[in-house]
Amino acid sequence: MDTDVSISRAAVSPAEDTRRRPVIAGIDGSRAAIRAAEWAATEAMSRQAPLRLIATVPAIDKPAFRPGGNRYRYAQEALDTARRAVLARYPDDNPVEIAVEVRRGRPERILVDLSHSAALIALGATDIGFFAHLVLGSTALSVTRDARCPVALVRPAAAARGDVLVVVTDRHSAKPALSAAFQAAHERGADLVVARIWPGRPWTGIEEWGRAPALVTDAQIRHCQRDFPDVGFRPVTVVGDVLSAVERFSSTAQLVVVTRDGESVAPTRLGRTTQDLVCHASCPVLVLPDGPAPDVNSEAVNR
Repeated sequence: MDTDVSISRAAVSPAEDTRRRPVIAGIDGSRAAIRAAEWAATEAMSRQAPLRLIATVPAIDKPAFRPGGNRYRYAQEALDTARRAVLARYPDDNPVEIAVEVRRGRPERILVDLSHSAALIALGATDIGFFAHLVLGSTALSVTRDARCPVALVRPAAAARGDVLVVVTDRHSAKPALSAAFQAAHERGADLVVARIWPGRPWTGIEEWGRAPALVTDAQIRHCQRDFPDVGFRPVTVVGDVLSAVERFSSTAQLVVVTRDGESVAPTRLGRTTQDLVCHASCPVLVLPDGPAPDVNSEAVNR
């Protein structure tokens, strides 16, 4: 694989760098990708982790895709533009270590491979509305579905103020979603809105639909809050039109946190609520990967 790497002056020693996982931003030359790089830089600085800006070209043996070719140069220029935007946005007294890299291959495969050793992947979401799934489908939705680390979808005009919104769809996803959301709210000095999606009563005889999980209780939320006593929270229960509700709440939020919520009848697809958030939320959406099922007797789940 041909790789072109340009690394800025390190902000930390090499020994320290080996203990940290990088924050990665996918760069494609769009304004949304620039915003994703800036958002990722903030995350990298808060974690004291390096930032990697990744662009891709097809792994096709043609002059345009080789180093020096037109498409390759365009990828390098997109990386340089993103790097300059990050450095211009943050002062020198708060440095972030930046590495830029052009990789050859399918962008979704490259980013999923990188997710195994990354702390976070940030991608630009270039559209909102009915056709958003067409824009996002080829790369962002694939990476969001398959990545082994959290993935953030960032809008070009992402807000820097407002509450953090966490969407809890079931009992299994409650603990990781709440923990990540309280952490995010604490880092941003924001309050947390907990949107609990009520699945309705098991009114059919279909076994899969009959296993509607219980709502997350206020006591469970307070248990996850114990490490972040400075973060206030407001629980709301969403019944009926989930899409309209999350659009309304996300319109005043600076971040939405949700688990991947893969469909049990189609594990290779995102759950409906998660996909609606990715495609329609007006603020950045942080999608957490699926984790192992929690112990049903654990204190955090049953308290």
